[in-house]
Amino acid sequence: MIRKTLLFIFSFFSMQFTYSQIIDRYGVNAGVSYSTFDWVHKFQLNYDIIEIKPDLDYKIGYMAFLNAEKNIKKFGLRAEMGYIQKGFRISREFNFPDGTTVIHDKEPLTLHNLALNTGIKYTPFKFVLSPYIFIGIRGDYLISYEDVELREPATGVGGGLYGQFIQDFRKFNFGGLLGVGIDIKKLLYLEVEYNPNFTKNINEEWLQIKNNCFGVKLGLNINKLVK
Repeated sequence: MIRKTLLFIFSFFSMQFTYSQIIDRYGVNAGVSYSTFDWVHKFQLNYDIIEIKPDLDYKIGYMAFLNAEKNIKKFGLRAEMGYIQKGFRISREFNFPDGTTVIHDKEPLTLHNLALNTGIKYTPFKFVLSPYIFIGIRGDYLISYEDVELREPATGVGGGLYGQFIQDFRKFNFGGLLGVGIDIKKLLYLEVEYNPNFTKNINEEWLQIKNNCFGVKLGLNINKLVK
């Protein structure tokens, strides 16, 4: 049901891009994401609950979006649809019974997501360089992932480290979207954004996993080129 709803929304906004006369701006943007996960394991020892939080590093990924915007004086209603990578990096040493060791030095785990953003943009004044802020929501739909591989050197036996958890991830997650940007002659724009998740990828009694993501992207307003 969620997948059908997401596909319907994507189709709807595709129609808006086609009938560009009803919107003021439409274009593309691309950039990099910078994300990690808050990963909390809980264990009971006697009468105490112990929390273990793995030390996961931030991972750089890629993102690209189509966007459309309707301006109302100093405000803008904006929608975006596209693709974003999220994930984390792990640094850890693994020791095997035969005495061999495998060291993972910031090995990446990558999640591939379709994304839909909607929000409100506010531009206090408009010049050649016009700063703005925006607030909104993002919906992510997980389509695939690339796991961190661990194999015993002597036998080659092994596999993915996190697949058993990722298979239980929520496919669809909602989060906030906060950011600042600057318009350059109404043709280009540069944005910095923060995307904290409202929902958790896993929310069980003994395991909770939640994503945080930052982003930087450069956009092009195509309608300025085709006028």
